[in-house]
Amino acid sequence: MILDGKARSPATGGIYEIKDGYLDLLKTSTGADSLANLTNFLPGAGRGYEPLWRVRSLNLLTGEPFPNERELEIITRLVRPVREGRYLDLGCSAGLYTRSLSRNLDSGLAVGIDISPSMLREANRRARAIGANPSFVRANAKNLPFFDASFAGAVCGGSLNEFGDPARALRETHRVLEPGGRLAIMGILLAATPRGRRLQRFLSTGGIRFFHPDEPQSLLGHTGFEPDPLQTYGPIFFAGATRRG
Repeated sequence: MILDGKARSPATGGIYEIKDGYLDLLKTSTGADSLANLTNFLPGAGRGYEPLWRVRSLNLLTGEPFPNERELEIITRLVRPVREGRYLDLGCSAGLYTRSLSRNLDSGLAVGIDISPSMLREANRRARAIGANPSFVRANAKNLPFFDASFAGAVCGGSLNEFGDPARALRETHRVLEPGGRLAIMGILLAATPRGRRLQRFLSTGGIRFFHPDEPQSLLGHTGFEPDPLQTYGPIFFAGATRRG
């Protein structure tokens, strides 16, 4: 794990900083395309994300006990990690999925990307605290800085709802996955209750998108994936898919 230094792109000759355990490919650009994205740049956003929100988010959203361990079991089952493979965590936030992937690998590699320096610093801190060795990159999911067919699989936990162009992010994911590579997504559907819909209308003003029940599989199908049957728990969905071609 490289914590500090500089990296040179062999393709462009550009020099990029490695600081606080992540490679910064966005430099001065925020990469944000919504207010929801920008909140992740606030001081303390990274430190507070998992203890204040992530540990209880699915309990609140599904209305049933849904600890992180249960979520990670579902994601792992969907992505089917091979111990020597390379895996990508899209919009990794504080690295919950990245750490889980890393623990399932031997000679393989887990890579988490996010646009928020605060989240990436916290992701690196939490990974080091448990002895995990993933890599973190500050990059945008709609322009992934990786060669074609670089990864055996990818995961995305909630971030698809915040991407300004989810179809573009999925097409980029398709590009960097090997043929037959697996994708596992956790996301949020439109609420079925009036109270839930009112809350979602408010949140959507900040750029968060909530999917119609048939939309995740339609998006996957139109971006080069063969989707599995959708798993739903209230408004929460888990989608697995295989890269075609």
